[in-house]
Amino acid sequence: MAELNGLRNVLFDLDGTLVDSSKTILDSVFHALEKLAVDPQSGPDVRTLIGMPLFDIFVGQYGMSKERAQEAIDHYRDYYEQLDQAGTRVYDGVRDGLGRLNGAGLNLFIATVKPTPIAEKVLVDLELREHFSGVAGASMGPERRDKSSIIAHALSAFGLESGSSVMVGDRDQDVLGARANGLSSMAVTYGFGHRDELLTATPDHSADHFSDVSRILLNGG
Repeated sequence: MAELNGLRNVLFDLDGTLVDSSKTILDSVFHALEKLAVDPQSGPDVRTLIGMPLFDIFVGQYGMSKERAQEAIDHYRDYYEQLDQAGTRVYDGVRDGLGRLNGAGLNLFIATVKPTPIAEKVLVDLELREHFSGVAGASMGPERRDKSSIIAHALSAFGLESGSSVMVGDRDQDVLGARANGLSSMAVTYGFGHRDELLTATPDHSADHFSDVSRILLNGG
């Protein structure tokens, strides 16, 4: 287990790590599929896809062309914006935990597959934005959408050193993306990722509740 001594920066995933947005996301995906007359049963259980880039969901899981996938994404985003965070809640312990991390002098950032402007709006709407020094998300198009590229973008955009940074997330892509960029990783087991998925990814640390996240980060491992 990697120690967290010398930790200065914490990169957090958003959906499934700080907020439970499952209902909002599912409703928006189903809306997009309905608008394109696509049967949700033609793909896997949508719940298992939460956390994947939308482009990969519609192309890889529903077999859409790039053009049709972009149309689906447009429908998704329009509906998601109309919901205005209805059905999304902040996980227990997150507000207090983020405040403790801020108070300890750690620099907090978001690294999410949500496009940056959308992630910014979610944070503002849920009154979490004040805790973060910066937000790094996917591009609005499919160019920057995988977690490894998003983490690399965050490191570059905010001038962060990988050796003094950790990535906290709920899916294997968070752990693997951290490793690819030289960061330590922490997997949270209360989000959208299955425990077996996270164990296979072999994170440096794991947490069953957000209070465990803040405790581990503040205690150095």
